[in-house]
Amino acid sequence: MFNVLNVSSTQDLTTRARIRDAAVAEFADAGFRKATVRSIAARAGVSAGLVIHHFGSKDGLKAECDAFVLDWLRREKSVVFGGGVLPTRTEYLSQHPEFEPLYRYLRRALAEPGALATAFFDRFVADVADYLAIGEAAGTVRPYADPHARAAISAAIGLGLMHFESLLARSLGGTDLLDEAVYGRFSAYTLDLYTHGMLTRPLDFAPEPTDSATHSDTETTETTETTETTSTSTEESS
Repeated sequence: MFNVLNVSSTQDLTTRARIRDAAVAEFADAGFRKATVRSIAARAGVSAGLVIHHFGSKDGLKAECDAFVLDWLRREKSVVFGGGVLPTRTEYLSQHPEFEPLYRYLRRALAEPGALATAFFDRFVADVADYLAIGEAAGTVRPYADPHARAAISAAIGLGLMHFESLLARSLGGTDLLDEAVYGRFSAYTLDLYTHGMLTRPLDFAPEPTDSATHSDTETTETTETTETTSTSTEESS
């Protein structure tokens, strides 16, 4: 059974933090719609009334879970893009037992469309923009002329991969993205893609028609139509 102490970095949790951590796990497992205040309370070992006392409602609890998970992700990404030394997968997972339930929460967060998912994504995009800016300042991320587009697309790519996790893991020879062999191949290519890119040169696109060319085409069409009209009128007069 999930232990709420796994989510927090401290073993001395307050009641409020214990409820929040239990809610993170319950929302990740059951989804926001199916999870109930009672099921969260049971998981935390408290009464349903105490959950309402601390958070007001299930929506209030979900909002706090969102903020907690996104703050955690922002801290972790800021270290990475700030030029920190990355631990190995095994080291990281052993040092951060909270990763697995928080990762599952992220994966679930956008699986249920609606206003909550929209708000979560918007906050996530803002956080991505912030830690990419940290990367720019540290010299680990190239500047880009449209930082919001970069952040929004990067967020969509990262969260979108979660929807295909089982298919991706199977294609890479495993059952879970965190399988050692799967994660090794996934992280190696992801780092290569973001560091070196995929294309050897920019793609060539056909030029868009210029205003003068468009105007010329319009004039030609109008001249042709006028000629045809005149010709038809002449024939009718004859």
